[in-house]
Amino acid sequence: MKRFLLFGLVLAAVLWTLYSGYDLFLYKGNTIAPKRVFCEQDESILVVNRVNEIKEVDYFELVDKNPYVNAVKTLDTKPYSQLKIYLSGSRPIIILEKESVWKESEVETISNHFKDDKTSLTKEENILLISTNFSSCESDTSATDFFIEGDKKASANFWLNQKNGNWKRTDVYALDKGFFEYRSSQPIKTYGNAVNDISTFAPVLPSNISTYNFNERFFAENNDSIFANNLMSSWVDLGFVMVTYEDETILISDYRSQQEPGLILLEKSESEDSVKIMDDLRSFTGFQFTKDFPKKPKGRVYLVELEDKVVFTEKESIARQILVDYQLGKTLTLNPTRKEQFFGGLPAQVNHRAIDINEKNSLTWKKKLLFEVSTKPPGERIVEAEKTNWSIGLEASPKGLIPIPDHLRNGTSVFVYDKNANYKLISPNGKTIWKGRTNKPIEGKPIVIDVFENKKHQVLFRTENSVYLIDLNGNSVGGFPYKSDSKITSDLSEFIWNGTKRFVFGSEKGEITMLNSAGQELTIIKVGKSPINTIPYALNVGGALRVWVSNQEKKQFLAYLETPASPESLEKKNYDYAIKIGGTVKFYFENEGKIYSQSYMNENSTFIGKGKLLKVDKEYIYLKDNNNIQIYDHNHNLRHSQNLSFNEVGSVDFFKYNDTHYTVIMDYLQNKINLFNDVQENIEGFPKEGREKAISYFHRDSKTMYIYTLISKSIVCYKIYF
Repeated sequence: MKRFLLFGLVLAAVLWTLYSGYDLFLYKGNTIAPKRVFCEQDESILVVNRVNEIKEVDYFELVDKNPYVNAVKTLDTKPYSQLKIYLSGSRPIIILEKESVWKESEVETISNHFKDDKTSLTKEENILLISTNFSSCESDTSATDFFIEGDKKASANFWLNQKNGNWKRTDVYALDKGFFEYRSSQPIKTYGNAVNDISTFAPVLPSNISTYNFNERFFAENNDSIFANNLMSSWVDLGFVMVTYEDETILISDYRSQQEPGLILLEKSESEDSVKIMDDLRSFTGFQFTKDFPKKPKGRVYLVELEDKVVFTEKESIARQILVDYQLGKTLTLNPTRKEQFFGGLPAQVNHRAIDINEKNSLTWKKKLLFEVSTKPPGERIVEAEKTNWSIGLEASPKGLIPIPDHLRNGTSVFVYDKNANYKLISPNGKTIWKGRTNKPIEGKPIVIDVFENKKHQVLFRTENSVYLIDLNGNSVGGFPYKSDSKITSDLSEFIWNGTKRFVFGSEKGEITMLNSAGQELTIIKVGKSPINTIPYALNVGGALRVWVSNQEKKQFLAYLETPASPESLEKKNYDYAIKIGGTVKFYFENEGKIYSQSYMNENSTFIGKGKLLKVDKEYIYLKDNNNIQIYDHNHNLRHSQNLSFNEVGSVDFFKYNDTHYTVIMDYLQNKINLFNDVQENIEGFPKEGREKAISYFHRDSKTMYIYTLISKSIVCYKIYF
C-alpha cells in the first residue's frame, strides 16, 4: 500500500511538472508571453489559431479598435508554421506566436507591414510582440491564465471582459459553405431543450417569407417579459416564429394539447365587440403577445388555424392570403430550394434562430455551453438542394424497399422494411425521417396509394394479422391498423366504389375482407376452403360490386361484396401473373418458350411473343428472348426492344419522358446498373455499381430519376436529372 501511495505521489509530481511546462505556452516564463501581456484593460482578446479558416468571414472586426487590425489582414502568414495571432480589443498590441524561434529576417519582413514610427517589435524565442508604447498592465491579475482554457482545435478563440471580473470565452469553428459555429461558456443561462423548429413550422409557413425569427418557449420567457406574462405563454408548447410576409409581420405559434388559443382568447376577451367570428377566421383585440406583436399595442389581430398551429396577423387580407397559399401548397416544406435558402447550414435543434437577407444565425444551449452558428452571406444567397447520389447504412438487411412520391419533401422518398418488423422512411436526400415497428414482420409487398385523391401519398402494407396505412409523417391514417381475426395470406388491392376508397385482401380461411379508408371492416365473405394466396381484385360486373379471387389450388371465384349471394366458381387456370387492367383481370403465362395472355372470362389465349416472362406491372409486360428485352403494353403492342451485351438480367424497368424511352436494366453477372436511351446506349455516367436488382422511380414533378440498389447492407441511390 505504501509503495502504491509513493508511486501515486511521484506520478502526480511528474504530471504537475508537465502541466506547468505546458502552462508556459508562454515558453519558459517569457516576459512578453500572452498571459503576461493581456489583462482587463484589453476589454476583449481575439486569438486566431488558423488564419486560413476564418477568411470567409472577417472576425478581426471583433477587435476593430486595435489600430493594427488592417495590417494583420494584409499579412502573409503562409511562410510561418502554425502561426497564432493574439489581438487586443482596445490597445495597440498584437502578438505573433509560432512553433519555432523567430529569425531576424522574418522579423524584418513582418516590420514592413507596420511603418508607424511609434510601433516597436520585440521578440523573445517564438513570440513577437508588436505594440505602441507598450507597458505592463496595472492590474491585480499578474497573468491571464485563462488562455490555457481556449480550445486549440478551434479556428479562433475570443474572450470578452464582462466587467464583473469574469471573462466570457467563445470558441469559433469553421464549418462548410462559409458557416461558423461558436461555443461559448454561459454557466448562468438556463433554457429549455433545443427544438426542431424547422419540421414544426415549415409545413405551414408561406414559401415567400423574407425573414424568420424563432424563439423556444423558455428562451422567449427569459428575453421577452411581455410574452412571459401574457396569455400566449399559457398555450405555447415548443415555441413561436415571427416572420415577414408581404412586408407584414406575422406570428405563428404551436400549442399544447387542450390549450386551443382561439378558445382561450374567446374566453378572456373583455367584450363581445372585441371578437369577430367568420367562417374561416377569428379576430380579437386587447391582447399583446410579445414586445413586438402586435405592432399597434393591443390592436386587432386575425387568427388562422393551420394543422396544429395558429397564425396571427394584423391584416385580414394577409390572413386570407396565408390560407390560400397553404391550400395551394405554397409552403416552405413544399419548396425545398427556398427552404434550403433559409435553413441550409444551420443546425436542426435550436433555442433561437434568426434569418434575414444578410444574416443567418442560431443559438443552441447544451450542458451550459452556447453553440452559435452564423454566416453573413453577401446579399440573398439561394443554395440549391443537394443534387447528389447518396447511401445509407441499415441496422439489418432490408426485406424490401418501395419508392414513394413525397409531396412533403418534393422528391422521391423510400419506404424500407426488414424481417425484424422494423420500417423507416428515407428522404430524397438520404436522411432517415422517421422509424416505426409493426406487431409482426411485414409480409408481401407494400403499395403506395393516394387515399384522398389529392396527390398526397400513403403506404399500405400488411403483417400476418394486421393491415397498416401510414402517411408520410409516419402517422396512422384513420382507424388503422386493422386487426384481423384470421391469418392474412394475400396482398391488398385498392379500388373506388361510390366515391370512396376501399381495400380487399384474402385470408387462410378462404375469406375476403373489405375495408374502407378509415380502417373499418365493411364485410367478410367466404369464397372457398383453401387459403387465398393471390391479390383479389374488385370489379364492376353489371353494376354490382364483385371480387375476383384465386386460391392456393388455382381455383377462381367471382364473389359478391355487397349482395348476400354465393360466389360463382370459374374454371381453374394456371398462370404466372394475374393483374387487373381496366375493368377486367388478365393472366400472363409462359408455355414452351412462348408468352400468352388470357382474361378471366375468356377461354381463348393470345400469343404475345417468344422468350421468358420477366415481370408484369400495371403498364407493361417484360419479356426476355436470349439477349433481347421486349416491352409490350397490355394491348400487346411492342413499345420497346433492347439488345444487351449480357445475358443475366437481375431486374428491368421502363419509362418514357419527353418522347424518349429509358430502360433500367441490372446486369446480374457483372453487378452493373444500365440506363439505356432510345438508341440503346447507356446515358452518361452509366453503368453504375449495384447488386442483384435495381428499383427505379421517375419523379415527374422534379424531373428526377431515382435508382435504388443494395450494396453491403446499405441502400445506394443514384439520381439522374432530366
